[in-house]
Amino acid sequence: MCHSKYVKTPYLRIFPVAPCLALLILSAPPAPAQDFSALARQSDFKTFIHDFAEQYAYRDRPEKSWLTWESRYAAAIQKASSREAFDTILALALSELHDFHAEVRSPVPNRWLPVPTFADIWAEFQENQAVVLAVRQGSDAERAGITPGDRIADVGTAPVGQAVGERLGATANQPDTAARNWALLSVLAGRSDEARTVTFSHKGGPRQTVTLPLKRRFDRGPGALSASALPGNVGVIRINNSLGDESTVAAFDQALDRLASTKGLILDLRDVPSGGDSSVALGIMGRFIETMLPYQRHRIPGYGQPDVERNWLELVAPRGPFTYKAPLVILVDHWTGSMGEGMAIGFDAMHRGVVAGTTMAHLAGAVSDFRLPKTDVDVAYATEQLFHVNGTPRQDWLPPVLVDLPVTKENDAILAVGLKNLAGK
Repeated sequence: MCHSKYVKTPYLRIFPVAPCLALLILSAPPAPAQDFSALARQSDFKTFIHDFAEQYAYRDRPEKSWLTWESRYAAAIQKASSREAFDTILALALSELHDFHAEVRSPVPNRWLPVPTFADIWAEFQENQAVVLAVRQGSDAERAGITPGDRIADVGTAPVGQAVGERLGATANQPDTAARNWALLSVLAGRSDEARTVTFSHKGGPRQTVTLPLKRRFDRGPGALSASALPGNVGVIRINNSLGDESTVAAFDQALDRLASTKGLILDLRDVPSGGDSSVALGIMGRFIETMLPYQRHRIPGYGQPDVERNWLELVAPRGPFTYKAPLVILVDHWTGSMGEGMAIGFDAMHRGVVAGTTMAHLAGAVSDFRLPKTDVDVAYATEQLFHVNGTPRQDWLPPVLVDLPVTKENDAILAVGLKNLAGK
């Protein structure tokens, strides 16, 4: 996910100093002893709610479930005498936002796994049927034979509608389509300590049931990225979920040096579900421009006062021994998450590449991490809204070249569209 660097203090308040950068603890005091007494749990839960109500970036949303968290969860907090139980209550509260950028970071057993990082099936409800839109390449779901267009009937032993309803739980209002799709993606990604059983059918065919292994496996090449030249002197650089590793910039520089004389370049961002570090994104984007340009807008609503907001444009500076000037196409899909989504809107905003693919992961805002002072539990949620420079919220932005053909092992439709676009330049 996309985080902010911060200075951690003994209290919950976190001070972002560079939006969308990887976690960095500076001058951290010795870790306090964890206290899970009833008084500590109650105190931390109140602090969590208070700070969330002040700092969550989307407080203007119609549903404000956090306004009733304290009353609705008071009895559960009183009973939650272990770390796992306390974390579960926090996770339940945050799940009411239907926001994959809001979560408990603590690695507790039986937690719902983050999407899109652990997702291998991307599905949505269409006419009350759960339809598979895409299957992650090199995933357990692909190996099990699940394909785009399949209908999901059951998840585990429950019909998919029941599983989704249980994942939604008690929400403030009747869940809408977006909330149901959020829950569908979550139950398909599954829990950290459970193998997944999915019953599905190819359109018009019989039902099949597969059990996917507990330990997820996503096949990808070694190293931070892979680089190659295709026929026609077209370069391809694919990022291997490494936007959070600062060594990726050096690897990218080396790859670009080898591909400097190509007639065009494909930058493949379809395997960056875990987001990353702004310094990596800025380092990569800076190789394609000759002057400093804005790539995204930040907004903090309620900045100190209810009717005051803070806005600023983040800029990319040119860097490197040379600027790659040949045509560029950026490939995206549902596993283009957070920082990858930021890069996509950035290339588009700078008019330095054509973005082609499906909708992306729809992860909203820039995330900050918070540590509760008594229980020492880590939570995270968006504290800044992010926009394309044209004003479109990042999570709502669509690639200019939308690809609605399914990607399979036999036919990479998104890559084919990217290559066709380059050929027309």
